[in-house]
Amino acid sequence: MEENVNLASGTILPISEITVLTILVFVLVVSRGASLFYSRYVQNAALQSNKNVTLVVLGDIGRSPRMQYHALSFARNGWHVDFVGYDGATPMTAITDNKNIKIHYISHPWRLPEFFPKILFLLYAPIKVYAQILTLYWTLLWRIESPNFVLTQNPPAIPTLLIVQFVVWLRQTNLIVDWHNFGYTILGLRLGQNSRVVKFAKWHEKVWGSRAVAHLTVTALMHRELLYKWDVQGKVATLYDRPPQHFRRLELDEIHEFFSRNQLEDIITLQSTGSSTFLTASSNDSSTLLTYKPSPQEPARFRSDRPILIVSSTSWTADEDFSILLRAAQKFDEIAESDGAKKFPKLLFVITGNGPLKEKYTQDISRIPLQHARIVTTWLTAEDYPLLLGSADLGISLHKSSSGMDLPMKVVDMFGCGLPVCAVNFQCLDELVRHKKNGLIFNDAEELAKQLTDLFADYPMNASELESMRENLKEFQKERWDANWDRVVLPILQDE
Repeated sequence: MEENVNLASGTILPISEITVLTILVFVLVVSRGASLFYSRYVQNAALQSNKNVTLVVLGDIGRSPRMQYHALSFARNGWHVDFVGYDGATPMTAITDNKNIKIHYISHPWRLPEFFPKILFLLYAPIKVYAQILTLYWTLLWRIESPNFVLTQNPPAIPTLLIVQFVVWLRQTNLIVDWHNFGYTILGLRLGQNSRVVKFAKWHEKVWGSRAVAHLTVTALMHRELLYKWDVQGKVATLYDRPPQHFRRLELDEIHEFFSRNQLEDIITLQSTGSSTFLTASSNDSSTLLTYKPSPQEPARFRSDRPILIVSSTSWTADEDFSILLRAAQKFDEIAESDGAKKFPKLLFVITGNGPLKEKYTQDISRIPLQHARIVTTWLTAEDYPLLLGSADLGISLHKSSSGMDLPMKVVDMFGCGLPVCAVNFQCLDELVRHKKNGLIFNDAEELAKQLTDLFADYPMNASELESMRENLKEFQKERWDANWDRVVLPILQDE
């Protein structure tokens, strides 16, 4: 029976012509697939002797580092990898150059801008799901060889989990769900956690996400949630994010080479809104933002007037409130301007990444007059991003998990580069960041501003706390992604 609802209240979507059409077309496609499945795949199953895995991410492959690491780990262990997802950012060269990895791009549905009214989002949602169902189903069933395993990223849960469940049933293969977060909690950021749409999304995620041979989680807290509250079928294992080997602290000559090639000075000048004297002119032609060489034969040195380089990366989404960083930078600027008893270096905040809220925050940044600090945004390739982290003095994380059960991968990357962080507090953050051991935890802009002033007052003479945290990160750096993946994931593959 059709249900009458009030769309303006953000409740469940009505059963309309488009949803009926979606169901009918989906049933037809499933039926057609089932009728052709036996002749195309089952009869040839005995011939399938190679190890094949399909990775599914209903997102930009180039901006899905964990899934790219999965692909490289499978390939390193002799598996052929079919990698399915959207195009956009260029994946790592190690992915595109790997003969064991084949990328299958699927068409990207048009995304409504964040400022559109909620009613339009609700009306457009069935159309988007309809397009995703057809595209993903066709790709997984007909464009790739029958895999031994399908590993899918969650979220997004709708329609990914439903589709992959049908595919693994038709192909009689094994499903592994890699739980990065919970999709219904992310939807709740837009619609409200009490919305009936969100409640339906949670039901869908539980029903279609619980059935798999294995579930990988990014935190121990999420592990317990799935095991005891979601009652999932199959093994549950915590696969913490760990950085690959190339995330490391750079030597001074490497920092000099990186900044000689990437002229951040030009970005600062282009985006500058405050004092034009933020950067001190250098008479040395070989100088960069941070370094200089007395002569071509001599090693690079830090400039005595260099700014402190503070890095943050983001997807510019609703789960990261960058107004906290903006207010903290203003507060630091006020303190540095007024406190004559202490000497403060200039702070350069470099924010990397792309996403729906970038334009909004870029406009906010342009309206902030700063004398002792600068905030600039940029985009870096997958190869240059770890070089920036390996050159920086401090990292900032504003990731605040929608579920409270996932951890910011940006912090993992920073720790891999020996970079201490200031991170906004949320549930389970202590599984990664230990306050005053490998980083600092703050709750609001005032606390972040105080941490910045405490860390950099009279710097570099007063750098003991920062150096102590950097030293403590050496323990974290001992285990990298490859060893972690082999320890957790390989036993799952061997048992099936």
